Amino acid sequence: MSSGRAVGDDRGAASPLTGRSANPRVPAPHPASGVAPSAGMIGLQRLVGNGARQGAVVSRLLQVQRQPIAPPAKPTLRTGSRGQFVKEAQRKLSRLQASVGPLVEDGQFGALTEGSVRTFQGTRGIPPDGVLDGTTWTALDGAFAALPAPVRAVLVPGADHVDVGFAQQKLNALGISPRLVINAVYGPEMQPAIIAIEALVLHRWPTSRIDADVWRVLDTASPGGFIALEGLSASPVEQHTASGTANPLGVQVPGTSLHPVVGAGGILRGAAVRELQQKLNTAGASPALAVDGRFGPLTTAAVRAFQSGRVPPLPASGIADAATWTALDAVAPASTVGFIERQWREEVGGATYGNTGGNASRYSWEIDGDRMVVTVAVNFTGLAPRAAWFSHVPRVWDRFAAVRDAPPRRVNLEFRLVRGSGPAAMTVDVRAGTGRSNAGRWFRNDPTSESTVPHEYGHLIGLQDEYQQRPGDYVRITGHEPPVGATTGPAGVAPATIAANLQAAMLARNAANARTAAAGVTMGAFAQRVVAAYAALPLGGIAPALPAVPASPGVPALPALPAYTLTTDLVTDLDRSLRGTADRYETIQVFTYTSGSIMGDPRRAPDIHDHGAEPRHIAEFLGILGRTLGGTFRGEER
Repeated sequence: MSSGRAVGDDRGAASPLTGRSANPRVPAPHPASGVAPSAGMIGLQRLVGNGARQGAVVSRLLQVQRQPIAPPAKPTLRTGSRGQFVKEAQRKLSRLQASVGPLVEDGQFGALTEGSVRTFQGTRGIPPDGVLDGTTWTALDGAFAALPAPVRAVLVPGADHVDVGFAQQKLNALGISPRLVINAVYGPEMQPAIIAIEALVLHRWPTSRIDADVWRVLDTASPGGFIALEGLSASPVEQHTASGTANPLGVQVPGTSLHPVVGAGGILRGAAVRELQQKLNTAGASPALAVDGRFGPLTTAAVRAFQSGRVPPLPASGIADAATWTALDAVAPASTVGFIERQWREEVGGATYGNTGGNASRYSWEIDGDRMVVTVAVNFTGLAPRAAWFSHVPRVWDRFAAVRDAPPRRVNLEFRLVRGSGPAAMTVDVRAGTGRSNAGRWFRNDPTSESTVPHEYGHLIGLQDEYQQRPGDYVRITGHEPPVGATTGPAGVAPATIAANLQAAMLARNAANARTAAAGVTMGAFAQRVVAAYAALPLGGIAPALPAVPASPGVPALPALPAYTLTTDLVTDLDRSLRGTADRYETIQVFTYTSGSIMGDPRRAPDIHDHGAEPRHIAEFLGILGRTLGGTFRGEER
């Protein structure tokens, strides 16, 4: 089998780019690709497939090759420094095993990071002062660049290997269509893209092999996607592979506005009114309104005048409804204060949840000099909230600054949880004891409130859960490809067998049996093979109805379940056919994806590269700052 040979190496072979042959005799098919070289471009196109499907991959690869990105200048870092460069230093120090353990890439230059810098400096003959200055950066970057590249397997069609999963991540990140399931099996759905890379980027006759040259192309265009040993403990860590811009916000209900109704029957005081008054002034209100947050006669009159002045005119109700806000935003997009009411939905573990109506997210924001303060007002009902809850939010969320390069501007983001009432406030019912919290129900004796409250606060500002997500939703929410995870399951048990056992458990409506069927399967590539095997099973029939079970000592009541017709969707079927017990939850967990962020579940998806609140979670506020102050802002740890 030939590998890595330039196009035209075979005597008489046609160029895959021109289709010309120096020898009129038709040569034998290429041994690796199975296509006669004399077929030329026609044969290559048949291998590559429709150009629209592979064009995005090739275009991205060529763009990266032609326009290498210059590295930014490195700042001097010391104890107390924060930001993306600290995260870069932590990653490199861990990979160089300069730390006593894997450094958490939290962007905070603390004692452990300083100690690692001192250790590294001592091994390079640099005075060990713990300061990452220009000299130390040069040595650190050089040592990191000298690390051996990840050892990559040479992959051929049909290969079953963890590195196939990493290649699938990279092809997805480069725009292959349709997206690949990260199952770590080199199937025919990824072969056309590899052939396109060989022919159009490497300019060699296609072999379908993912060898060192193909890996070099993929790694350059899409860094990450391998397992590295980090720190002296040699902990294996799977590297992230980015896949576009993250959107962690819940999916807004179509046809709804991000603005609340302001005026009679709606909000009459506060940030929403101030936003309205500012925008009416920008739109030419005469006389100009005092931006005092009180919806009075003058504000009513200004709203009516604005409505009447539209072409065509809006009903002059004097109430800022959705249509009025849309028109106002078009002529006055910016303000220094605002209020968001987001009606949204999400899917978690096959079930759809709605944060709509009275449960919609409501919060205000205000830009004040070098601060942007985001405030959620909560009307606590039931028991009184614990005082510590109010400090948990800033501890987790007050970690970011919004940074604009030109002209330079830095704005710290501050997040607040306060008591409130009225239509601008959220409602949270505080209950005794412990339990599973949600956006509208918290438990006063929750032993993990230091993480629960910041997680639920994320929902109150419109962020959706990042656990038990399907692959596509995981990519959209986190901006990363799903992890390759485990590529093997229980010894000697095929995915189809597990799928059939799961189907039988659901027909019996037995959550314990479902968990047993999934025993030995963990999140990742093998689990996704089970998902595919389940989709290929003959339809399993109808799971019978279950009666309600009354409560008994130590056992809560269980609701009745209606009869359910199984589908080909494993996650949905698990959710709808089984009772809501820990067995159901743990089984669904296996066949979905979970992030390690504050909106995910760090206990179930530990990942030192995804910690607490992430810059993606503040993207909405970065956009607001850009509209108000101009330019483009990015989020950095502060």
